Amino acid sequence: MPITNFTLFLSITFIVSASPGPVMLSCMANGGRLGMRKAFLGMLGACSGNLVLVGLSALGLGLIISQNDTLFNIVKWAGAAYLAFLGLQIMRKPIKGDQLNTGEITSSKSVLLNSFLVAIGNPKGLIYFGALFPQFISYQEPIGPQFLILTVTFLTMDLMWMFAYAVAGNKIMRWLKSPKHQIWFNTLSGLVLIIAAIFMALSGKA
Repeated sequence: MPITNFTLFLSITFIVSASPGPVMLSCMANGGRLGMRKAFLGMLGACSGNLVLVGLSALGLGLIISQNDTLFNIVKWAGAAYLAFLGLQIMRKPIKGDQLNTGEITSSKSVLLNSFLVAIGNPKGLIYFGALFPQFISYQEPIGPQFLILTVTFLTMDLMWMFAYAVAGNKIMRWLKSPKHQIWFNTLSGLVLIIAAIFMALSGKA
């Protein structure tokens, strides 16, 4: 295989994907609040965002952004602000009586778009695809097939972890049928995303 250190790539990707970053926490919140169908749409949105980052990496733009302080910080702060905005939105969600039925007020398009924007604004993703991803490419061999293998491997592993986080959130849906519990979960989910936004803003370059 022309890809350099594929085993190391698998190990790093496993750890990076498993870490509770903005995308994974968003998947957990979707699984708990919206159910698995909407959570799966969120996963597709996040994967689409990651594919954009892969494309930037292939063009060399990911490396430029990750190495340029100004560009990196613009993307980082924009992503953090949007994540905090989502957190505040969740905390302010109206409670639906004695039955959890947020699917009616959260459109599929909204879930897809929100997850997409969270993914492309994630500094971890920019660093991973911009600076780390290219290091596993053997430039003496055809680059296209290598990018394809690495991308499919990453997306498969990332989807596995997104699904695990969504299932974890979904497991508590019965508990959420109580309006009081909905308030607690929405508040906790919102706070978690806001905290993730703070860590996002403080990560990487200042």
